[in-house]
Amino acid sequence: MKVNIRTCIGSFGSLPYCAELLKLWLLKTKPKPIEEITITKDYKPTHLNILVDETLTSVLYERKADIWWTDSPGMLPLSYHKLQEHLDKGLFKKHYVTSEFMVEYCKRLNIPVDGVIYRLIHPVHFNYCTNYDKATYDIITIGKHCICDRKRLALQRELALKLGFKYCLISDIWTPNRPNITKYDFGSITDELKARLLSQSRFLLWTSFVEGFGMPVLEAMAVGCVPIYTDCPAHNEFAEGIKIPTEKESIGFCYGVKVIKYGINPKVVEEVVKQALDMPKEEWQNLSEKCKEKAIEIHNETIEKIPKLLEV
Repeated sequence: MKVNIRTCIGSFGSLPYCAELLKLWLLKTKPKPIEEITITKDYKPTHLNILVDETLTSVLYERKADIWWTDSPGMLPLSYHKLQEHLDKGLFKKHYVTSEFMVEYCKRLNIPVDGVIYRLIHPVHFNYCTNYDKATYDIITIGKHCICDRKRLALQRELALKLGFKYCLISDIWTPNRPNITKYDFGSITDELKARLLSQSRFLLWTSFVEGFGMPVLEAMAVGCVPIYTDCPAHNEFAEGIKIPTEKESIGFCYGVKVIKYGINPKVVEEVVKQALDMPKEEWQNLSEKCKEKAIEIHNETIEKIPKLLEV
């Protein structure tokens, strides 16, 4: 069997990284004899093609593959988009999505779905463990900045400047130099370093207004770094940690289309962060253990389902 993983190489945040993780796991576990695995932007008729990409644009741009494994940051079509005309061209034989939120999202757009397979995380994360007393950082953040600031990184930047907590930022958002802030450019670090930085942090601050999955939340949980997270899809399906209350779903505009958004009150976020930073050590340790156990459960469930991506 020859496998070609189609993805948006060089763009759209974590999707090419997800494709690389899939390749890694297929080579490591070898659920079926595989002669070759490539990662390209193109469809290869001589290969089994697996698409790892965003859902809506994959329909609109007719990204053909045998198997789709897609997610979306809540992108919704405009009135002139004719999704069914594209879908009628047989873009895929099977379609897996990354969360129950994505199942409902696809129902909303009349896109067929065959099941849920969560995103993979790199196994190196399970080699690290956060120690409360030895933590270098109070809070860590991982996220690529975009024009609509879906991760709300600007809000996090203001909180770090105002509250002065020890902050590790893995992102491309501009941040002034401050003694309490350590910054790494998004996409510039290895999986090993990311896992180590997470294990040196007591909390992950995750303020995204919607996700198709939310990999950094699971990565943080795997090392016992406790997420402080917005209580919205799709990361709230599996996250253990401290919830940030959100408002009801609303519709905004970004990426050239409409997007699903869950609002938050910045003052509430600040209070939740303050309360987390004041959390007693024993309470944090109990929560950290719950995070690790849940991460192992989710990861094991995912790797059991990965072979489905080879079954047309």
